[in-house]
Amino acid sequence: MADIKPPSVKRKLCKSDLRSGSLLNLQTVSGAMASVILMVLYVIFTSVCFGTSAKYLISVECQHAVGVIGWTTKISCSIKTTFGSDQKIIISAASATKRGETDPAFWFQNDVMNGDHRFKLASKNDPSLLLTDTAVSDDGQYDYTVLTNRGIIEDATFRISVKAKYNPPSISTWPVKIIEGGPADFYCNSSGGYPAGAIHWFDSTNTNWTMSATLEVTERKDQLLEMSSKLTFTSIDSSWEPIRCVVLNSKFVKEGESTIHLMRKDECPCCSSQTSCAIQFCTEDGEYGKNAKHHNT
Repeated sequence: MADIKPPSVKRKLCKSDLRSGSLLNLQTVSGAMASVILMVLYVIFTSVCFGTSAKYLISVECQHAVGVIGWTTKISCSIKTTFGSDQKIIISAASATKRGETDPAFWFQNDVMNGDHRFKLASKNDPSLLLTDTAVSDDGQYDYTVLTNRGIIEDATFRISVKAKYNPPSISTWPVKIIEGGPADFYCNSSGGYPAGAIHWFDSTNTNWTMSATLEVTERKDQLLEMSSKLTFTSIDSSWEPIRCVVLNSKFVKEGESTIHLMRKDECPCCSSQTSCAIQFCTEDGEYGKNAKHHNT
């Protein structure tokens, strides 16, 4: 009679298999790659052990985070469960990948943070994140995966919107000496902000002249923006003074403004040495605006 062999026993693989080191020898793999491999294996094994129903038992919800350039941004997240709140949840691993990129921005496992070290997990039982020294490049949507002792959350997301306030605007004219009824160009410049905003122009009656202006937005090396607006009059009327340029952010909230006054030279205190009756602009900084960029005749 032929020998009868007992059937082999198949079982589910769990995190204990990883701890025993019986499944994978990581000694020949680099540290960063080993961390990624372990993270992936944790996800696979946890899904097998807890079953596909885990995602219906536990989830992570994150609020939209608004960060300021150079400051620390908090991404507030919370764990939602369908089981009793008396069951303690411990986070053992996590990773976040920005949409459009293949490599994770960071991954965390067993108290070790890899990738972008500006990210930090709030605590082992809080999925919230802290991002130090926020930069323009951090702006975007992220996919967030969190591994806990109660299951794996793979469908969490969060968004970071980055902003920076624009510097006070400078205002100037061309030509510097403007004749009543003659043509005039007004220039308003503001930089160091993000994202792109707008520059509006107003006269003494609060008439908005922005439709007659052109706006140019350029990116600096640090990825912050500079806005330059040019307002052209074919015939200037001195009754319109003062002329104002107002800098608005992307939400159309005012962040700064600058005013330039139209006066007769013999009435303008910042140029009292002049005796001719030609018309010029004087700013609060002095004749022609000493701290502004100007176009010399």
